[in-house]
Amino acid sequence: MLRARSLIRWAAAMALFSAPFVACGGEEPDNLVSPCDGALKDQCGAACTGITDCAAGLYCGADKKCTADCTPGGGQCGAGKQCDNNGRCTTGIVIPDGGNGDGSSADGCIKVDVTFEKQTPTVVLLIDQSGSMSDNFGGQSRWKVVHDALMDPSTGIVKNLENEIRFGLALYTSDGGSAGGKQCPVLTEVSMKLGNYAAIKAVYDPAGPEGDTPTGESIDKVVTTLAPYTEPGPKVIVLATDGEPDTCAEPNPQNGQPEAIKAAQDAFKKDIRTYIISVGDQVSLGHLQDMANAGQGLAVGGSKNATYYQALDQNALKKAFEEIIYGVRPCTFTLNGTVDPADAGKGTVLLDGKPLGYQDADGWKLNPPSEVELTGAACQAIKTGDHSVSIDFPCGVFVPADPR
Repeated sequence: MLRARSLIRWAAAMALFSAPFVACGGEEPDNLVSPCDGALKDQCGAACTGITDCAAGLYCGADKKCTADCTPGGGQCGAGKQCDNNGRCTTGIVIPDGGNGDGSSADGCIKVDVTFEKQTPTVVLLIDQSGSMSDNFGGQSRWKVVHDALMDPSTGIVKNLENEIRFGLALYTSDGGSAGGKQCPVLTEVSMKLGNYAAIKAVYDPAGPEGDTPTGESIDKVVTTLAPYTEPGPKVIVLATDGEPDTCAEPNPQNGQPEAIKAAQDAFKKDIRTYIISVGDQVSLGHLQDMANAGQGLAVGGSKNATYYQALDQNALKKAFEEIIYGVRPCTFTLNGTVDPADAGKGTVLLDGKPLGYQDADGWKLNPPSEVELTGAACQAIKTGDHSVSIDFPCGVFVPADPR
């Protein structure tokens, strides 16, 4: 499990009130004088890339020059607004300069513990339930070896990751296809959610292999449930099969390769990736490569190839499941606010207490202003094991989201 907390400083506030006054003689009242024509004249106009480049009371404008719209207590903001410590009119409340004995600093910043969320993947385990899954595989049936790799109460992937990944289950087969109006495909399913080991075990344990292998139609059926699923995070199908696919219209011979490839391509168009594992060597390498490419959005038969998995023994099977499922855990963190991209490099991201470099190949980067992503070796590290991540941005760089 990954522990994620960040310490992000942001400006909170108390309202300031100023009494109205009447100007006399030829002098212009203070509230009609631009701060950059008055008290802040010497500081305005300095080049900047972000707010921290500017002197107190100014912010970095769209023209990359320090400026101010107001001064605290100056009355330039109008009814219902106050001037913050960076010279901007706001409807919020503002802490004036100087500490308040409540944890705020001299520049009006308060340290606040803010949680941030690591995106949670949703993974449907699409398991071939055809009769050939009863064949021997290293002294046990293919069916049992796949089951144990996923469901063993001590070492099983579902057991170990049930609180980090929303697992769902779909066992697929058919009883001679759709001839005579029979149901095809036949799916035995468990809906996706966190903490799902017990529910999946209750369905998976008593099931056994029988029937045919309508892979394409089964992928299509799973997609009808997975595509509209609205929980945040990547969506994945992990397909474990021991033979070439057939179809509902033609359960024999096994000529369902085009349908299976198209189903994986259609799933990808709906932001669902498909990974294929061959349990044994009965799936041709050509079909494995085509399915891998289709499932990852690459051209089938193109110059680039995605990874496929051919497990020829129990250890290779478990390793394939682990590589896929650990690998889909994302390296992105959603903040409860936004970061000024120009000043993102002033933030600090720590992995297990050690700083990571901004825009480093093995460090971190900002995607949209509300998302931090670990990259390269840092990303690989958090996909396995127990690690801590902390994120810190200085005052003025991070803007908390409106809690409403």
